[in-house]
Amino acid sequence: MLEEGVISRRLLGSATAGFVAAAALHLATFAPVPPFLGDAPALLLLAGALVLLVAMVARLRRAGAPTRPWGRLRIYDWRALASPVPEPMRWLTFALVLYVLVNFLLSLALAGSVTATASGGRFYLSLPGAEPREVSGEEYDAHHRVTARLFSGHLLLFYLVPLVYFRFVDPRLAELGRPSALQGGSA
Repeated sequence: MLEEGVISRRLLGSATAGFVAAAALHLATFAPVPPFLGDAPALLLLAGALVLLVAMVARLRRAGAPTRPWGRLRIYDWRALASPVPEPMRWLTFALVLYVLVNFLLSLALAGSVTATASGGRFYLSLPGAEPREVSGEEYDAHHRVTARLFSGHLLLFYLVPLVYFRFVDPRLAELGRPSALQGGSA
């Protein structure tokens, strides 16, 4: 069985590598990079982000992280969990959330509800309910880059959340031994 510190370092390393890879993929969508990489890298990154998010929630549950009532449910108290995160990192995270939102809106405005498909070496763009229109490879790639930009922007956030958690929150939970100590309370 692996030591707790080794697991934490591997999770932090995976979150860091995933964030860097997501940033590289996102930046690649701003330039015509022939040939376009396709959907495989983004889907692999999504799978990695989901694994890290599940690991993060599992570690929160195991550590008995602070919760608060929300109707009939108990949810994690994000204020208490964010307390070990340095103020500049909180602002950078907030800035990234704003960027992801703007990226989402701009990408939707550029892509609209157009669907890009490729079949037999031919490329098509189509609106819902309309016949597909054959387009050039360059036009297809440009549209595909916009949709990849929309998706990869979200990947940045999906990796930043576990990165911040494993860097700042997880070590503090293990260090303190009591999640309630994050709030300054006693257990």
